[in-house]
Amino acid sequence: MKPLKLYTRTTILTSAVLTVVLLLFVVFFITKTREMEAQDQEQTAKLWAAQLANLIAYESPPELLQMRLRVISFGQAHEGQIRQIRIYGETKKGLSEQISLSTDEPEEIAPADIATLKRNEPVSRLREIESEQGPETVIYAAAPIFDENKFQGAVSLTTPRVQFSDLSSRIVTLTVALMALAIVSITASLYLLFSQVLYRPVEDLLKLMYEVRTGNLEIEAPMRARDEFGQLAVSFNHMVSRLREMTAERAAYQKRLEERVQEATVELAERNTQLEEANAALFEIQRELTKFERLAASGQMAAQFAHEVGTPLNLISGHVQLLAARTEDQKTRERLELISSQIARIERIVRGMLDATRRPQPQLETTDLTALLQRIFEITAPTLAAHQVELITEFDEKIPAIRGDGEQLQQVFINLINNSLDAMPDGGQLFFTASANNGHVEIVCRDTGEGIGDEIKPHIFDPLFTTKLRGRGSGLGLTVVQQIIREHGGAIEVESGAGQGAEFRIRFPAAETIEPIETGETVEPVFVDANDSFIKTHSGN
Repeated sequence: MKPLKLYTRTTILTSAVLTVVLLLFVVFFITKTREMEAQDQEQTAKLWAAQLANLIAYESPPELLQMRLRVISFGQAHEGQIRQIRIYGETKKGLSEQISLSTDEPEEIAPADIATLKRNEPVSRLREIESEQGPETVIYAAAPIFDENKFQGAVSLTTPRVQFSDLSSRIVTLTVALMALAIVSITASLYLLFSQVLYRPVEDLLKLMYEVRTGNLEIEAPMRARDEFGQLAVSFNHMVSRLREMTAERAAYQKRLEERVQEATVELAERNTQLEEANAALFEIQRELTKFERLAASGQMAAQFAHEVGTPLNLISGHVQLLAARTEDQKTRERLELISSQIARIERIVRGMLDATRRPQPQLETTDLTALLQRIFEITAPTLAAHQVELITEFDEKIPAIRGDGEQLQQVFINLINNSLDAMPDGGQLFFTASANNGHVEIVCRDTGEGIGDEIKPHIFDPLFTTKLRGRGSGLGLTVVQQIIREHGGAIEVESGAGQGAEFRIRFPAAETIEPIETGETVEPVFVDANDSFIKTHSGN
């Protein structure tokens, strides 16, 4: 069902309120008319009773017939309007009925009415009687009969109670008709007023708003009059004008934004290219680290081989020399010299293997540790992102330079980063802080990984100690890290607990400080130059 328009609803509501008010007025008018009609009928009944009392003069008993005739003629004059007439005469016992023009049973006048009649005042009231049609309301009236200012008796009559007289009925009918005509006329007038004077400007504004909603901002609302609707039209035009300006500004801003997006896209492409190059460089570094790891493993094996082989060779060489000194047989001495020469040859071969796997001494030079760390972070950024690890750095503004070998220091920090990545398989946070303190530079690497148990922590710097699966690490990474840091005059400490992450604290002397940091430990050289595999854990190296 289509909803009614505003002016139609307003007209219906106003007409309904007006109709209710007029109906209340009609009800009030009819009620008051009925009351006035009842009062008028009572007054008429009193008047008729008084006229009848004046018509009846005091007659002696011989003349009762004449009095009856007068009463009858009076009743015939108001036939249809008077139901009954009774005449009462005063006796010693009170009032007694003398003449009655009614077949109803005699009705005595109430004592209160007698007192009123004796004061020469007529009385009247409404009474309920039983008729052939059922209960009926009639008007009862009584008037006193006086002769020479002496109370002689009373006369009473009864008239029917009529709700409306003919005149009153016509007046009520005319009033109701006029009210209905007024309601119709007022409703029609209100409908025309609301639809033409009030709703038309609103409808025009609604159409203009629909045009604005469809994108047409080149319209203006006409100002028909200098009233509230005119002010509304002016405000609407101002709003549309402002909307046009804002639309133009938005279009210009959108154009600038598109240009910036294009520039950002180009820059992003360049960054992607740089990232690919960095990934390629990282891949090469990983290859080098793998190579170094293999060399470290072979160097460690060579060192162990030299140690294990050197001792029995020394013993054999001693016994050979002892035998050569004691024998006098030339043939035996020649054979012993041949054995001794072969033992010397084996020693040269082992020494050559050790020289081939020995890690070179660091080439110390002034190094900006902050710049070095930043380069390392750029190299490892893709790997950190791939493992969902967030890098958080906090560096002091002024950090002094140190004396160090950039390549070997890079090996140290990449090794620590790799260990942290393996300790956080589901991602986490990696913190790097750098600060200067009492002539030293302190680097702290802390992660939110699995941590290192108390039973494992004392062995993490031991060569070939690892808790990783076979093929995931050789156990030389942190050993090499510790040796490089000590060769730079620094120290490394670790703080960790199972499930609490790990924190490596590294201290280097500043460039103007060349004395190494005392750690209370004897440095055991490990002739390796390698990093552990890219994925490391803090539960072992």
